[in-house]
Amino acid sequence: MFIPLFRDWKIRTKLASATLFVVLVPLLCVTFLTMQRFGKALKNASDENLEHLVRGVYSICKVNQAMAQGKEQMVHFLDEEIRGIKVGDTGYVYVIDSKGVLKIHPAREGENILDSRDSSGFEYIRAMIKDALALENGQVGTIRYPWMNPELGDKKPRQKINKYIYFRPWNWIIVAGTYEDEIYHSLYETERFIILMGLTALALVFLLTITLSKALTRPIQELTDVTTKMIEGDLSERVITRSADEIGILGVSFNRMIGQLQSYTSELERMVEARTEELKESREKYRDISRFLNNVLDSATVYAIMALDFYGNIIEFNRGAENLFGWKKDEVINNKNISITILPEDRRKGIQEEMSKRAITEGVCELEMYRVRKNGDHFPAYTTITPIKDASGNATGFVELVSDITLRKALEKELRETKEFLENIMESSVDGIVTTDLKGNMTYQNRGMEEMLGYTREEILGTHISRYYVRGIQQARDIMSLLRKSERTENYEMELKRKDGGIVSILTSLFLLRDEEDKVIATAGIFKDITKQKRLEARLKATQASLVEASKMRALGELVAGVAHELNNPLMASQTILHVILKNLPQDFPEREKLEIIRKCNDRIEKIVEHLREFSRQTSPEFKEIDVNQPIENALIITRQQLLNHNISIVRRLSEDLPKVIGDSNQLEQVFLNLISNARDAMDEITGPRELTILSYMSEYEGPPMVVVSVQDTGQGIPEENLNKVLEPFFSTKHVGKGTGLGLSLCFGIIEAHGGRLEIESQYGNGTEVRVLLPAKASGKE
Repeated sequence: MFIPLFRDWKIRTKLASATLFVVLVPLLCVTFLTMQRFGKALKNASDENLEHLVRGVYSICKVNQAMAQGKEQMVHFLDEEIRGIKVGDTGYVYVIDSKGVLKIHPAREGENILDSRDSSGFEYIRAMIKDALALENGQVGTIRYPWMNPELGDKKPRQKINKYIYFRPWNWIIVAGTYEDEIYHSLYETERFIILMGLTALALVFLLTITLSKALTRPIQELTDVTTKMIEGDLSERVITRSADEIGILGVSFNRMIGQLQSYTSELERMVEARTEELKESREKYRDISRFLNNVLDSATVYAIMALDFYGNIIEFNRGAENLFGWKKDEVINNKNISITILPEDRRKGIQEEMSKRAITEGVCELEMYRVRKNGDHFPAYTTITPIKDASGNATGFVELVSDITLRKALEKELRETKEFLENIMESSVDGIVTTDLKGNMTYQNRGMEEMLGYTREEILGTHISRYYVRGIQQARDIMSLLRKSERTENYEMELKRKDGGIVSILTSLFLLRDEEDKVIATAGIFKDITKQKRLEARLKATQASLVEASKMRALGELVAGVAHELNNPLMASQTILHVILKNLPQDFPEREKLEIIRKCNDRIEKIVEHLREFSRQTSPEFKEIDVNQPIENALIITRQQLLNHNISIVRRLSEDLPKVIGDSNQLEQVFLNLISNARDAMDEITGPRELTILSYMSEYEGPPMVVVSVQDTGQGIPEENLNKVLEPFFSTKHVGKGTGLGLSLCFGIIEAHGGRLEIESQYGNGTEVRVLLPAKASGKE
């Protein structure tokens, strides 16, 4: 009877509709409820997944911080590991500090993203950091915000989720984030599929609806069960996929997600285990180092090694400290302050605080001071203090190393006294004592050397010794050559230059200095000033030469006197006969003029003979008022013809109104003869004009009036280096056999005896001028 009903289209439609309403609507409601539970479970699982990630990184940071590892080591350790972690398709883990600087990031490490905004303009990074800083230790925070990334093809903002936790010791915020739609992608796909199936089920029969309902609810239930176990921490369960439909795809995606979470968790566990093993190994190494250091401390029996806390309390006291100070280790550790080893007066001065401050600011404090033993004895000690610092670089204590320097002080005192004794001997020596390094730089000179050269010790030390040799660097090379051959040389004569330009003749003994390994380290010399001795020797030679010259002059004078006497007799006869002839001849006799010339020549011969007799007469010097022009004229009488024979023209400008001078005419004449003779010899060497100029005039110098006689020649001149030597006895630039080198020296002595002075000006190639300055007797005309 029901067949017709079913055959009726309307009835079948209503029945199908009722059946669909009665069966499918509850089924769809169950399905939607199941999807809701599944979505909630998936969201919870995703949240747990992100929390697991941030907590795992947080745990590793805590382990490293507990083992005093630094952030830099942590960054290097986690950088590669975190780069490999992905959450969903585009999610990742990163680390940021409270200032917004990315410490660890797959692509933007080191950037500051504090002012980053989401698609709505909300400063989500600043808000996340603020919330993270307010979290308690170990608490995980969550933030969601819209974000659109055009690089991923986004055309509108998508919801993004971040899980974060704050690690306070290092000021790190550990963040794991991804897009929500990437996590719920499978859920969304399944929902669309179920809706489509629900719409299709309206046209299916009740059986298909019931079968479809059963087929849909069983996998979802299994997903729910597995999700619940996953939330409880069991990641070993998997969803059994019986088909390749949407539920099967969801199951496969879910299984893949659980597998990734399990892989990440296993990797983090492996990292934690590896780090734990490293920490165990480090702990063993630290124990070995600690044992080694304790052995070192115990073996240091001469040096006191003590460890102090920040306030100076003793926390370590080695065997050397026991021997040095007298306290036992058990008496002082955690019981005494280091101040018990410091003098009371030093404690009052705050030396302990000063030592601590220097050690912290400078890194080390070294000083010598007196310390106190247990029995009250004081002893000199050398103290070295260095700070003990924690991982942050803050000083938490000090290590103090103390050594007894009593013996060293005694040796230093003995060495100092010996050094002072030797220095006193060297400083009291009238001879100069000098040492140089192997490069020739002066390292020591005594007071005698300062007085000898005129330089202070500060001026001379560090300079090269050749600077003070007349022969310069060549002299230094010659000396070193001698020392290399024989290591010492004695009675070596040389000349030094004084600061004022003077020359010092010295007699020196030189030798090499060696160290305890017999290596040459320096040179030394003892310099004896023999300048006065050399002058006395020169004066003696000059005196001897003067005596020889005097004897020659005496013999010459006798010879000249004899010749003059012999010439005078025929000259008188010639003059008498010539006078008779001229008297008897008439005034207009043609040859009378020639006879007058002969008479004048006889008069000149008579005058020369008479002057020679006077010049050769051996008399004692007679100082009286004379006209200085007279000895000049007498010298010209003798030398005029010689000068003319040498093609030398004479320019004679003698002032007639000069005041008288006090002097010996013969000695002054000898001076002018020598000066004229030197000028003649100087002009023999030139081919140009030869001219001798003799002037007499009053001096224009300030001071007492002086009469000046100037003898100038146009000869070659005197080289500059010889100007200071021309007045020395036996110094001559003439050819051998042409001069004795005594002429100017004798002139200088004669003029000095007359109270005057001799001045010489010469420029090589432009002639020479010699000026004789004699004190004037009166300033008016005679």
